[in-house]
Amino acid sequence: PPPPPPFFFFNHKTESEMTSSLVGSGSRIRIRGYSTFSLTPDPLIYVDGIRVNNDAQSGFAMQAFGSSVISRLNDFDPDQIESIEILKGPAAATLYGTEAARGVINIITKKGAPGGTRYSISMKQGANWFSNPQGRLPVNYWLNPATNQVESLNIYARDKAAGYEAFRTGRMQTYNFNVSGGAERIRYFIAADIDHNQGAEPDNFKNATSGRVNVEIQPSEKLSITASSGYVASRMGLSCESGCGGAMWEIVFSNPANLPQFACAGSDDPACGYALGYQSNSPRVDRQMKDWQAVGRYTGSVTANWRPLKFMTHRLTIGTDVTQEKNTEYMPYLVDDTARYLWNASVRDGYRFENRRQVNYNTLDYAGTVSFDVRPGLNAATSLGVQYYQRHNEYVEAQGNGYAGPGLGTIRAAATKPYASSDWDDNNTLGFYGQEQLGFNDRLFVTGALRVDNNSAFGSDIKWVTYPKASLSWVLSEEPGVRARMPGFVSAFKLRAAYGESGQQPPSFVALRTFSPATGPGDTPAITPNTLGNPDLKPERGKEIEAGFEAGFLNDRLGLDLTYYHTTTVDAILLRDIAPSTGFGGVGKQQYVNAGSIVNQGIEALLKAQLVNRRSFSWDMNFNVATNTGKVTRLNGTDTTLVSGDLQWKIGYQPRAWFRERIVSAEFDPTTKRAINVMCDDGAGGSTPCFNAAGQVIAPRVYLGRTVPAVEGSIGTNFRFFQRLSVSGLLDFKTGFKKFDNNLRVRCQIFNTCLENIYPERYDPKFIAAMQTNNTIKDWVIRDASFAKLREIAVTYTVPESYVRSFGARSASINVAARNLHTFTKWTGLDPEASMLSGATLEQDNLPQLMSFVTTINLNF
Repeated sequence: PPPPPPFFFFNHKTESEMTSSLVGSGSRIRIRGYSTFSLTPDPLIYVDGIRVNNDAQSGFAMQAFGSSVISRLNDFDPDQIESIEILKGPAAATLYGTEAARGVINIITKKGAPGGTRYSISMKQGANWFSNPQGRLPVNYWLNPATNQVESLNIYARDKAAGYEAFRTGRMQTYNFNVSGGAERIRYFIAADIDHNQGAEPDNFKNATSGRVNVEIQPSEKLSITASSGYVASRMGLSCESGCGGAMWEIVFSNPANLPQFACAGSDDPACGYALGYQSNSPRVDRQMKDWQAVGRYTGSVTANWRPLKFMTHRLTIGTDVTQEKNTEYMPYLVDDTARYLWNASVRDGYRFENRRQVNYNTLDYAGTVSFDVRPGLNAATSLGVQYYQRHNEYVEAQGNGYAGPGLGTIRAAATKPYASSDWDDNNTLGFYGQEQLGFNDRLFVTGALRVDNNSAFGSDIKWVTYPKASLSWVLSEEPGVRARMPGFVSAFKLRAAYGESGQQPPSFVALRTFSPATGPGDTPAITPNTLGNPDLKPERGKEIEAGFEAGFLNDRLGLDLTYYHTTTVDAILLRDIAPSTGFGGVGKQQYVNAGSIVNQGIEALLKAQLVNRRSFSWDMNFNVATNTGKVTRLNGTDTTLVSGDLQWKIGYQPRAWFRERIVSAEFDPTTKRAINVMCDDGAGGSTPCFNAAGQVIAPRVYLGRTVPAVEGSIGTNFRFFQRLSVSGLLDFKTGFKKFDNNLRVRCQIFNTCLENIYPERYDPKFIAAMQTNNTIKDWVIRDASFAKLREIAVTYTVPESYVRSFGARSASINVAARNLHTFTKWTGLDPEASMLSGATLEQDNLPQLMSFVTTINLNF
């Protein structure tokens, strides 16, 4: 791919963890804080008992920018899902072993039910759009030295007035059909789904067709077999966003200084490159470049449950998840009337980059349980299990540059093929576990378990690791002696506590010492050092204590679920640079090591209230909130701090916290129009000069804030009128964290298009001092990103049976929903949820969350 536009640089750890508004994209899921130095925060995902590909960042849009946005979780059709279970952290996920320390998400798809055959049809029609772009996108300024006049430019507003619309209203369409039913011995669920969705960017779309067949057979009273099978074929078009010269880059960073400097043959065409203020390619060129991903994915499993004896059960699950991706980036040969708008003439002749990848997940899971009564009132259940997981990944990719003329598009047709590569890797986990559960009078349950794992990514000196678990659950409200002493308004009360451990494996092959091919003397094959490896590399180990209670009040009209958790991650893995003296060092050479410990703790609360419950009117409300406090508690060796650009892992502070110099005072010199006498926080409650006489920063870096929200939650409510009309709403929020506003930095510090650049005397000298430091002090762009978002308002109407029976249906409903209606925030960027790189910590010309309006009609026969 071509190089990035100029001035695209910053000092962040690149993880490509993006929250994008492109159709088909997704966000990484983080459970209970950030508990690693360098590994992924993603939980495991299971579908019908088998482990599946949970890649949150596949695909690419201008690959050089790491703008991978497609989430594999979006391959599963929500209309085919029966339920989702979330296991939070090591205490809940012990039996899933290595890789489960970040939690587990279990997705259960729909099954058939005994009875006659039932048919369901649903149709969704809607639209999404960039709400109020003219009022949200920035205006950029330039002081024309020839006239001494301030000129302004908002490309979006100007082009819209000229008849060119940068964004569109994207149409959203979904058609779903399913049939289910069964008898005593066989049950079935068959579904098909078609999606055609468009994004606000003209090149962004997702077209998908999926199908599912689930069958349950019961040959005898002792044996049942369930088969689950799903397939999806999709194609997603990506728009070039987040710095790669696309529409958002041009609009956010347009520059009035470019207007008089270039000629465009006297044209006022809004697609006319620099002459009309664009920083790089004009929309005419952007529309030529195409990025897309084509996917074919099969997920299938078979589960057999066998009860040979009344007290004995066996369960065996086998399955596979196969994802085939084809990622393509293509720029055709550009003819003269388009090529003259290029910012990078080297790509005029076009190119094609292609990546084909196949990811296989294979699962074998067996569990056997013997359950018996030890004595009256005491039941014991003993379980033994074995699990085997395999992940196989292979890819091939190539690039071709330069076409002889228009109409060519394959890599073979290109004049040069500078790049071709193929590779594969395997990762295998074998685990055994045993569990004992004792139940006393069906009220008190005590569980103990032990798991033993081995994984192919462990260091050669690490053989097996063990993960213990213990839990207790006590339904106090059913204890006769306790029930008599409880207040009358308490209808149910249950205590629970658990301790558990789980792991997170390192990436494949990183424990091994490897060598790269090279050309030796006389063009003979040779090898050269590549990666140092680490034979002592262990998995990260999460150790969690969890305690809480569930209570019901006023005949269960009010429910409260409260949980406290304390998670310690030991042997946390860090990717560190290697000293050149090892022979494996140099630029970009790194090694994975177990570097220290991280603690996360917090409270999770869920309050459910049935405020009104009458025949003609009911009102329910849910409120959930979760807090998180994390800190680095230990670093191996003598270090107390790990630094990665503007982020630090520092003992006693939140992992991945912001640390930069902070300006506390400054004065403004009207003669030079520069800030002077700039003083910074000295980290001890006082101040110190920020710079020495040579202009170098000498002030210490101090803590500026968290990258992970300290508090997040949601408020949901539902009103029901006359059993037929319901109105629901959802508001969610996140507070107590900061993000990097790179829109502000690039505009004001790189392109100098802010009013602060022209009239610095009108603004706070501290802000001007930071802005004038040439990217060395950044506290001015690390800003509060707390927000509350009115996520959804929905209205559902259930059609009277007398109407639907007239055309043979059993029931029908109509749902109208509006999403992303308003964001309440002080964030200075476009959207506090939009992020480009660095683990969701930086926003740069991302398309903000789109407002949408969708109508759904459901018919059941």
